Amino acid sequence: MSTRRGGGGGREGAPRAGQAHRIRRRPAFGRDDREISTRLVTLKPADGHEWDGLLLRPRFGDPAFRRLLVIVVHGSVGNYLTGVPRRVAFELAEDGFPVMSINTRLANYGPFFGGGLFHKTPLDLQAALEVARANGFTRVVLLGYSMGSTVCTNFLANNDAPEVVGLLTIAHPASLPEALRLRWQRYGATPTYEEVADYARPIVAEDPDDPPGDRIFTVMRANGPRSTPENGEIWTYATWWSSRGPESPHAVSRDQIGKVRVPIAILQAGNDHLIQPGEGYDLLSTAAAAGNGDVLLDVVTQADHVFTGCVDVVSDLASAWLANLA
Repeated sequence: MSTRRGGGGGREGAPRAGQAHRIRRRPAFGRDDREISTRLVTLKPADGHEWDGLLLRPRFGDPAFRRLLVIVVHGSVGNYLTGVPRRVAFELAEDGFPVMSINTRLANYGPFFGGGLFHKTPLDLQAALEVARANGFTRVVLLGYSMGSTVCTNFLANNDAPEVVGLLTIAHPASLPEALRLRWQRYGATPTYEEVADYARPIVAEDPDDPPGDRIFTVMRANGPRSTPENGEIWTYATWWSSRGPESPHAVSRDQIGKVRVPIAILQAGNDHLIQPGEGYDLLSTAAAAGNGDVLLDVVTQADHVFTGCVDVVSDLASAWLANLA
């Protein structure tokens, strides 16, 4: 295993992927894919749903890179259109790696209306691997951002996926339930974590996949100290229980990462208000203690959770690690 501290808001400390140094273009819709072939794809999980994805294929570059597909999984209530997943997807494609950025049942309004059950996400990743195989890819890296890191870790810990040759996580929480509970405590959320757990437990007891009494609830001061809409959260009891409840072991990467046997890179932000400073090392040491000898932890020291002003640094770190894997 190894650890390394990356640069801050600039580019120092960010290794390149073996190609000549270049300045990344600022992202711009319609202009950041000139050297990339883009195509919409459809994921069809075994339970009958359909999700969309965007397949990016570099037009030029190292042939070894072009055979390694990176599947990007979004964070909470996110998708591939904005933020870190979109930037990283396009920047890795510019560096020569094919990328498939996917939505899952947790994207958009899934957690709000009952369909976003975390423990069902392995079906979505299986569907993504089917699309990868259909497009000729036999070597795949799963890349998860924030909650997506937990989705990918849970999948690899509990599913056979021989084509997956690596796990790359960005802003990876050691435990989704613990991170949420601490955040709600910090801001004085109402209802409290314990109150929601008490409400949810009997509702999901009969059928956690489709509880007849499930309903939407809101939490005030979930993301900040003021009782304003932007600081609130919306869930259903079933979706909250599945990904943030106290009995959601699949949402605790600390308990799952020891079962992952492929090479792992953990890229953390050094100034992350959602993740405790020691969580990256916790994941690293757990994986190494379980016998995984190929685990890397990198910290971008001044970055926040969304890597404001330095997504290019984390993209460079990811690109360098992928180049060694290709």
